[in-house]
Amino acid sequence: MKRIQTFLILTLFLISLTGNAFAAGISEERQTAASRLREAGIMVGSESGDMMLESGLTRAQMAALLTRIVGNTEHVEAEHDYYIGQCKFTDVPDWAKVYVGYCVVNHLVTGYGSGLYGPNDPVTPAAACTVMLRCLEDVDMAWDYSTACQTAVSLGLAPSEALTGAEISRGNMAVLIYRTMVRMGFDIDLPESSDNTGTAGLSYNADGSINVPSDGSRYVPQAGDVIRCDDGTNYTITDVSRYDKNAFANGPMGELPEPTCDWSKLPQPEFPEAEIRHFSLQNGDYLFVRNLYEMRRMLYTLYNAIGNNPETWQNGEPVLHPSGNPKVSIYLTIPEDREAEVFWPWRESEIIDPFNASPCGTYYMECWDVYKDGVFQKTEYDILKTT
Repeated sequence: MKRIQTFLILTLFLISLTGNAFAAGISEERQTAASRLREAGIMVGSESGDMMLESGLTRAQMAALLTRIVGNTEHVEAEHDYYIGQCKFTDVPDWAKVYVGYCVVNHLVTGYGSGLYGPNDPVTPAAACTVMLRCLEDVDMAWDYSTACQTAVSLGLAPSEALTGAEISRGNMAVLIYRTMVRMGFDIDLPESSDNTGTAGLSYNADGSINVPSDGSRYVPQAGDVIRCDDGTNYTITDVSRYDKNAFANGPMGELPEPTCDWSKLPQPEFPEAEIRHFSLQNGDYLFVRNLYEMRRMLYTLYNAIGNNPETWQNGEPVLHPSGNPKVSIYLTIPEDREAEVFWPWRESEIIDPFNASPCGTYYMECWDVYKDGVFQKTEYDILKTT
């Protein structure tokens, strides 16, 4: 990928990842976890949509979160009065009684004694870890309130950095809840209301970061997605407004081309591995994601161009050189020492017209999604032809 190498040389040096970058990674996980929990209806923010991740939460709010995690919504609503009656504490506001009552019945929370629950008290890291451990049934170790944080860290429910201070923030609570629910077997990566088109190849890590598809399926980025990079860091996508609005683009991409000839008779190039290249540079934080799905679009378009040109396709068969070798060879990577033609957004004419002008030869193709400082820049299509 020569143009990336050239770009890196011109920017002189990479900025080393430091402890600050690690802290940024934790912040990214908070955003991802909160986003997933919001989509699942577990954690909600303000009326403006602000998740208030740096703010604390109260014991009453914690009871509401626990009820949404463990309780069946229809059941809780049907037994609303029963659970309100089980809240014997005298200091719990009316809105929170059903949640506190449910958590008491299910042995998730306790009070202070003397009929007090402390609904407005902040949630400490130890209290947060205690209730999350109570939600689990597979904790095969002895623990109590004093060792709850240590136990949660050892189980991978939260990084130790998220459990410091006198109270836990909403962002760190989101991480703790998300990781706990993943361990409990909840599928909260994709909300039921989401359009799952093109997300079949996605997988998620324990911290909520995304592994982009390696099977050639489509991934449509969303603001708030956190991508796991090949260097082990996470990269947060903040803006995808350009995704369907590049210059000359006329809307979302259509489906992949349908065959106009027998593709099985044409060269079957090996697809490269998925790559997610992260470069922290002096002028910005860059991400290059190899887009295998759009590489399929390039390949299939070239296939149809071969099948529609009499110089390369006749009588239902590819035309061969007198030597018996194919007239067209195809590779889905570009040599590092070669410069390719680059275009964006997608235009099939960028492949078909040059091919028809001079069909025979070797074609190298790649496709990359490019981000800078979290903002989607373009899907870059690269093609190189040699004779």
